[in-house]
Amino acid sequence: MNITLRKTALAFAIASIASVAQAAVVGGQSDEDSPFHVGTATFGNIGAAGAGVTGQIGNLTASFSHFSSPDYQDSNDVYKVSGRQLVEDGAPGSGPYDHSGIGVWSFAQVGSQDVWFGEWDAEAAAGDGAIGDKVAGTHNVWYVGESGDVATTLPTGAPVTYTVQSINNYTGATLPTSTLTANFDGLTASSTGDISFSGGAITNTGSDVQLAANGVNVASSGGTNGDLAGNFFGTGAAAVAGIVTFADRNQDTAFGGSKNP
Repeated sequence: MNITLRKTALAFAIASIASVAQAAVVGGQSDEDSPFHVGTATFGNIGAAGAGVTGQIGNLTASFSHFSSPDYQDSNDVYKVSGRQLVEDGAPGSGPYDHSGIGVWSFAQVGSQDVWFGEWDAEAAAGDGAIGDKVAGTHNVWYVGESGDVATTLPTGAPVTYTVQSINNYTGATLPTSTLTANFDGLTASSTGDISFSGGAITNTGSDVQLAANGVNVASSGGTNGDLAGNFFGTGAAAVAGIVTFADRNQDTAFGGSKNP
């Protein structure tokens, strides 16, 4: 399974004045050939973390303020939306800003940070299935967020822990949890719980801090011996998010979590 890690640092002119906004956004997804993509937002909160689907919403990458309506947030703080549902609720269903083909999304935010993780599937067309029905073979897990000053504010001394949640083929049940331990002095990581691994590696590549591991198991998806790719985010590495991929794409899992006090 291919893992795409994308990093962008873009400057945007604001209206007709010369001031510039810049944001370092990093992320990844399990299927690089999917029409779904993550990156720096070119619509909504420009420069923030964003996502989009080729051929939809003017081919723009929209910030998550466009997708994270409380109307689609459940009691687990997971947002679940689909293109056909959005059109039924009043979004454009044709033309340059068509929403009908954006697919089925289940995603969550890490705390209050601009860090997001979740899954995407193509949605069955009208006549082929009900609203929200997924097309087999299109499952794509992803994460994206603003790095901030993480690379220059990493914790030192004792290892730190994160409470992490997993998303895989979300049905509305409580999200499984894990405890991820990161030693930024030794550049190592491990995890217990739903996601389990040892011997993970942390890499500081300048402006972003990456996490990788092999031989990863995810109990909730049934995946074994997978590959993990992720990033730390925010001041003091306040958040972590990433994906775990397996030979069976249906077992691929997204995760995200906040550093414990």
